Amino acid sequence: MEQQSPISELWKQMTAYFSGLNYKEILVNLIISLGLIILARIASLVLNRIVDKILTPPKDSEKFFMNVKVAQTLKTLIKTLLNYALIFLTALMVLWLFNINIIQVEDIRNFAAKVLQVLVIIAVARAFLHIGELAIKNIFFLGENGKTLIEEKRAATLSALLLSVLRYVVYFIAGIMILQTFGVQTSSILASAGIAGLAVGFGAQNLVKDVISGFFIIFEDQFDVGDYVTVAGITGVVEELGLRSTRIREWTGHLHTIPNGEIKMVKNYNRGSILAVVTVSISYEADIDKAIEVMRQTCEKVYNERDDILEVPVVLGVESFGESGVDVLITASTKPGSQWAVQRELRKRLKEDLEKAGIEIPYPHLVVYHRSKEKGGASEE
Repeated sequence: MEQQSPISELWKQMTAYFSGLNYKEILVNLIISLGLIILARIASLVLNRIVDKILTPPKDSEKFFMNVKVAQTLKTLIKTLLNYALIFLTALMVLWLFNINIIQVEDIRNFAAKVLQVLVIIAVARAFLHIGELAIKNIFFLGENGKTLIEEKRAATLSALLLSVLRYVVYFIAGIMILQTFGVQTSSILASAGIAGLAVGFGAQNLVKDVISGFFIIFEDQFDVGDYVTVAGITGVVEELGLRSTRIREWTGHLHTIPNGEIKMVKNYNRGSILAVVTVSISYEADIDKAIEVMRQTCEKVYNERDDILEVPVVLGVESFGESGVDVLITASTKPGSQWAVQRELRKRLKEDLEKAGIEIPYPHLVVYHRSKEKGGASEE
């Protein structure tokens, strides 16, 4: 006996249905079908608004419960799945009105049960993530006094790393459980992944190198998030420190992602006080002792006005003899990251006070010789 195709079977059912049906019954079923379509559209609008309300980040995105880009992707995916699910269910109900069954009720029940299990797995995973995030964020605090167990920047670095590891682990376990729900043999997948991982490992030596380097950077506390550093020729503020890479933003706004394996030497400007170094030139004709005294008074005034200078700047004395003047060296102990602002302020104030005291700061002079039309005549301007 020749097996009929699904389309032929569907056509046969439709023909049998319409051949024994009066027009009044058809009209009623069409009206009900139209009502179902309208209800499905209303349900789609309501569900989409609910999804938007849950997964649209507020203006202060830092307080949002998940990554903004992930939330946008998840929102689009959920809305698409909901719309297709409503279309599918509406089509099934319309076909049932006309006694056309393309799917058995038992199959729908089994599928609905699996979908419910998936939703439970996702809910449990999300709850576990939320509890884990709260635990990690509070594990570095002693309690009511609000003091951190370790330095604040160090705590921020480690908590971000632990949160990342927690998310990867929870997502992986939840994914395995969802696959098992639909009857996928995860043991064979894990075995294949292990073999593939071993093969890829031979060609991923740089990745392994980056991860090991990142571990030692964090373990040895070479720098933390928020530190001003120079690594791999890049100077800026550390925005993110991970196992594989480090992100540094320059003062110009450029964001650099540096593989941890390329970090050979680290210059950290946030460990201890930093010296602001200023060199001031005065003319050879000036009174050197008077000039140094004026500089000391200026340094003391600047120290009293600024909180980022830890000690009174020291006028060390004559550093070198330049082409047009004597170079005097001044150093000031400052808070990390403030050395450049202190240097600029000292240069400005020193110039003003030296000019008031009548002490010349040498600068390049240009001598112009003008030859007159008379023979041998020349004048200097």
